[in-house]
Amino acid sequence: MIYVYYSDIMYVMDTMGQRLREARLKAGFSSATKAADAIGVSHSTYRAHENGQNDFSPEDAAIYGRKFGISASYLLTGENAAKHKIVSSFDPDIPDRIDSDVKIRSQLKDGEIPEIDVKAGMGAGGEIMIVNGAKNAVQISTEVIRDFWRLPESLLSKLNVVASNVAVLPAYGDSMSPTIHDGDAVFIDISHRVPSPPGIYALADELGGVIIKRLEIVSRPGADEIEVEVISDNPHHKPRILNLSEITILGRYIGRFTR
Repeated sequence: MIYVYYSDIMYVMDTMGQRLREARLKAGFSSATKAADAIGVSHSTYRAHENGQNDFSPEDAAIYGRKFGISASYLLTGENAAKHKIVSSFDPDIPDRIDSDVKIRSQLKDGEIPEIDVKAGMGAGGEIMIVNGAKNAVQISTEVIRDFWRLPESLLSKLNVVASNVAVLPAYGDSMSPTIHDGDAVFIDISHRVPSPPGIYALADELGGVIIKRLEIVSRPGADEIEVEVISDNPHHKPRILNLSEITILGRYIGRFTR
């Protein structure tokens, strides 16, 4: 993840998950997977705690605190933030959700749609360049915006989206062929981040990149875990079934521009 720091002022993280993520990064663990392995907990459990899907208990906080060198009370409540010197990656003056009347930090002009350089978020950090903000919103680092698009209002209306909730990502590989081709510019609705209804979604992968897959809930009502089938439209790529807690959905596919 590429972070944007605004000043030396220290802000208290709004959620337990945000405080856990910042503590993990400050402790030198570049990915949630590495941290989970070091602690000895399942990847899905740790990710659910960090992405805010599930709150963690005081016992969990004590374990995380020992590993990350931070107090359990801070992880649980945010008390004594200045003591821990954890700086928020998010400006508290920017609203939690990117709405039609809110501009992201890059000072987008009305109607501009950011095109994301996926490769800029990959590599050493092992993190995606689109991040979870307060209340599980999506925020985009200005450092990975490489260009801008603009679509007619009439088209956006037909797609039932507003420009400020749309991002553009490049497609790589043939896993979604013939629906989506390598090199296509894929438009996603970043306000739609649950796999309902079934359809095509952009997901964060394990290496900090983005993959485009078809998702469908396959678990039965009342099951302990919600299971999702992750499907490639190319039959040469086998589908996988994962718990919803193991998936980070970045947005729902709404269209593409193809060469």
